[in-house]
Amino acid sequence: MVERVLCPRLVGRDEQLFVLEDALLAAHGGESRFIALGGEAGMGKTRLATELAKRAQRLGWAVLWGSCSEAELPLPYLPLVEAIGNYISLRDAERLANTLGAARRELAQLFPQLGREEAAQPVGDPAQAKLRLFEAMAALLVVPAHEQGVLLVVEDVHWADSATRELLDHLARRLRNIRSLLVLTYRSDELDRRHPLAPLLQTWRRLGIVELVSLSPLQESEIAEMIAAILDGQRVEPEFRDLMYARSEGNPFVVEEMLKEALDRGDFLPGGRGWQRGALEELSIPETVRDTILLRFGRLDRSEGEILEAASVIGRTFDYDTLVAVAKAPEATVQRALEVGVANQLLEELRDGGAKYMWRHALTQEAVGDEIVLPRRQAIHSRAADALRNARAGSLPVARHLLGAGRFDEAVPVCVAAAEEAEETMAFADALELVGRALPHVRDPLARPRLLCRMGRLLWMDGKPAAAIDVLDEGVEGLEAAGEEVEAARYRLVLGRCRWEQSRPDQAREEFERARQALEKHGPTSDLTLAYMRLAGLYEFEFDPRGIETARKAVEVGRAAGADFERIWAESFLAVALIDAGRTSEGMRMLDQSFEEARHRGYTLVAHNIAYNDAWTRLHMMMPGVCAHMDQLAAEPAPAVIGDMFGFACSWGLRASGDLRGALEFIRRAQVTSTAGANAKVSWRSNVELAEVLLEMGRLDEAAATLPPLSDRAELQDVIYDAAVQIRLRLETDRLEEAVELAREIEEHAYALAPFADSLSVATEALVAAGLLDEAQTAIATARTRGVEAGAPFLDEAEGRILLARGEAELATAVLAGVAREAAERGFRLVEWRARTLAAEALGRHGRRQDAERELAAVAAAAAAAGAALIASSAQAAAARIGVAIPEPAQPASPVAADGEPRIMQAGERLVTSMFADVRGYTALTSATPPADMAERITTLYRWAAAEVSRHYGFVDKFAGDAVMATFNATGTRLDHVRDALEAAIALSGKATLLDLAVGIGIAVGPAVVGPATADGSVSVLGATTNLAARLQTAANAGEIVLSEEAHRRVQAWLHERGLEAVAQELELKGFDGPQPAWRLPTGATP
Repeated sequence: MVERVLCPRLVGRDEQLFVLEDALLAAHGGESRFIALGGEAGMGKTRLATELAKRAQRLGWAVLWGSCSEAELPLPYLPLVEAIGNYISLRDAERLANTLGAARRELAQLFPQLGREEAAQPVGDPAQAKLRLFEAMAALLVVPAHEQGVLLVVEDVHWADSATRELLDHLARRLRNIRSLLVLTYRSDELDRRHPLAPLLQTWRRLGIVELVSLSPLQESEIAEMIAAILDGQRVEPEFRDLMYARSEGNPFVVEEMLKEALDRGDFLPGGRGWQRGALEELSIPETVRDTILLRFGRLDRSEGEILEAASVIGRTFDYDTLVAVAKAPEATVQRALEVGVANQLLEELRDGGAKYMWRHALTQEAVGDEIVLPRRQAIHSRAADALRNARAGSLPVARHLLGAGRFDEAVPVCVAAAEEAEETMAFADALELVGRALPHVRDPLARPRLLCRMGRLLWMDGKPAAAIDVLDEGVEGLEAAGEEVEAARYRLVLGRCRWEQSRPDQAREEFERARQALEKHGPTSDLTLAYMRLAGLYEFEFDPRGIETARKAVEVGRAAGADFERIWAESFLAVALIDAGRTSEGMRMLDQSFEEARHRGYTLVAHNIAYNDAWTRLHMMMPGVCAHMDQLAAEPAPAVIGDMFGFACSWGLRASGDLRGALEFIRRAQVTSTAGANAKVSWRSNVELAEVLLEMGRLDEAAATLPPLSDRAELQDVIYDAAVQIRLRLETDRLEEAVELAREIEEHAYALAPFADSLSVATEALVAAGLLDEAQTAIATARTRGVEAGAPFLDEAEGRILLARGEAELATAVLAGVAREAAERGFRLVEWRARTLAAEALGRHGRRQDAERELAAVAAAAAAAGAALIASSAQAAAARIGVAIPEPAQPASPVAADGEPRIMQAGERLVTSMFADVRGYTALTSATPPADMAERITTLYRWAAAEVSRHYGFVDKFAGDAVMATFNATGTRLDHVRDALEAAIALSGKATLLDLAVGIGIAVGPAVVGPATADGSVSVLGATTNLAARLQTAANAGEIVLSEEAHRRVQAWLHERGLEAVAQELELKGFDGPQPAWRLPTGATP
């Protein structure tokens, strides 16, 4: 029997390997990358990932590897625990824990060796705790990323449990700008549109955070190449190649399996002239790999086959002791079965210090397991459950096997225990599945409503409030019927929250009130504090003055109960209620105090919630320091919902300050990094902010496409969120009637909204545009009767706009100039520019047209420079209305050609960048390396060089021996051609190290004569610049890039931004008079 039939090298995957290597090198330079590697089972995903891992190790990276389990109830986070656990086991756990700081507490749930004896802080909302765990996992991966670089490979993600998918989603979005590469493999043939991984991949792709790499079947020639490699280079007859291709359909795994079958059967025989194949008609090759596997299984001894069948039921991976216990066979027999399984390429022994095994391919395990009849399969599950229970294994694998065995009465409590374990690690969806599996088999009348309530709470925590409502309704009713009033009230608070998230605050209030009444009978408790706080929140969202009294009651109850977590949170709600009532100074002081106490006590959920409310208040009241508290929390992991909200809240401060490009980058990054399943309110608010930024940038079509529909206005606070963008977008798109309708909605609530006067100001824009000046004046007068302490500049802005429309230009000028000064002092640049535009128009109408022209030109220029195209356009329109002309702001021209393809239209002199690269030590390498190997490495280097140069808008002039010459900007259309050349050079230098080659590179910029050299379109580049680049290359050491003086000047800032530093030196170069100034840039790319 032939021991192993595995292809010794990778065949037919050069293109995909190039993409992976490119991602690795980009990540090595600090640009985190994420690859999803897909293909049908057996296409070689693992093999390709293994090749990538070899290259990562060659760069000195840490390689972390984990696989998902196909088990019906897999352990939450299994592949990450496997991958990271192996990494931790090789490190000093105490030193790692010190490096991680507070994050170690979260990680100790999965990695006990990182824990310490510390009092746990209150979890708060478990959904928030989940994100703390996710952030801690990201922080852990940052450690090897900073120290050496980290490649994390997670295999078979199509089998991932929901908790693992959520964590991978989080890592994919969070790991940025570090030396990390995340590679997922999945079976594309398993992903129909209902598969939970499918929409996640689509989202990643749409957001541009993943690069999808697909493996397709090999071609006939590649199958022949693969077979020849397995058979030590022997020639493969065309008819045999065609037969293997037809039967395998280009699947590499199937080719290996069928070829082993053919060799074992004697269809290939070693003869005096090498390998000789028997007659084709005698070659019996199964049509499917399942048949191949089962045919091989049929040749095993019965005892060996039964033991491997038991292993297939245990799972994709299993340990020796469990198999011995389940198989009920002598250890010698089990050991022999494992040896046979490994020899037959069915199993692999895991080299992690324990006696563990894994099925080489899931197809193998599936084929074997599916052949076992149900009664025997249940018996194996039953023995596995007993063995794992005796070994004190976790509840989840025991529950899975009990269910598989049909021992449902025993399975119920184990499922519940496993659900609790899953919930402790924030794997809410997995806990939910366990509870769901247990529920049909619950017989105790009280256990059922408790389990229903647990399921409802898990549904809510898993981001499914609508589904949670029905389950909680039934569960709470059952608890109340059983006399469990307090427990029922606790779940009513969850039910009320679910109803609020479904935009039913009326129903939420009813649930909160019923919970409060039930809890009130039992004295002060943390639950009662929360009930009052939730009720206070509902009042505050409507600007109802009852919010103060209710929040104050929540504080009193929390203090009496000793529930500091809830008490501090309630105090922040009281602060917000005071602000809503116009008592701004008092409320802001209390908000600051609550924030400081929450931070001091480590109550991260409360601190983040306060910081968000503080930012929202400052934004809408024109108070400085919009993001001050959020900046203080920048280094602390944010709870899930608040973390997502922080993303767009940080955009508020940038937008208000006039940094629209920064705001756009931040909000888009926030949307990319937001957790999957963010609730509808968070998504709505985030898109409102993105639309407002786009609108201010003058990108009306994008803003309109992004802006969500009006909220259902179930709460008055929603009006403040989207008033500006909804009204201004309608004004800019000639929908005045719609804008007025929205403005009148705000006008109706002018008194309540007075503390947040920016909404009144934007409503005035619409009313004034429609000529409804008296109506606008009435709204502003109503708001002023509140006597609010903050937000007055917004009311003044509205007043000034009305005065200007009435023709009272002199008074309007004074009022609006005051607004502009106030806004400038507080850092609200957009408000300042709008007020200055209105004030300048008033100046022009007052006869001071020259002053108005100067001011409008200044505003237009400043706004355009900041990307505030809407205001710049408004300044132009104001100038036209008063009869003056101001310059159009300059628009930068795009340096990129329309189709991105370089074309030489005609010969001529152009400013170009020339690059020469040459392999160092080539002669010595040639003498020490087999010619075929060396030729393959140089050919690969050529292919990579051509790809990198082309990608960076250059072309390769020629290859010569071990050297490459390339030119950039031959078309004369590129502005950043030196940077293009440098980026290509850095990439090429890095990729050369993956071939154990070192290159030296020279780059020079200057004039050259460029033109077609031949009729076929070949290009000629002539001049001193190419000669200089060639001479600089000869001066470059291995892994170095030497730049000319002018080339360095053009990329100096770019290098500085990336922390790269070149060293100045004068070089004596052949053919050049006198020393030549040059700059040496080490790339660190040496094998």
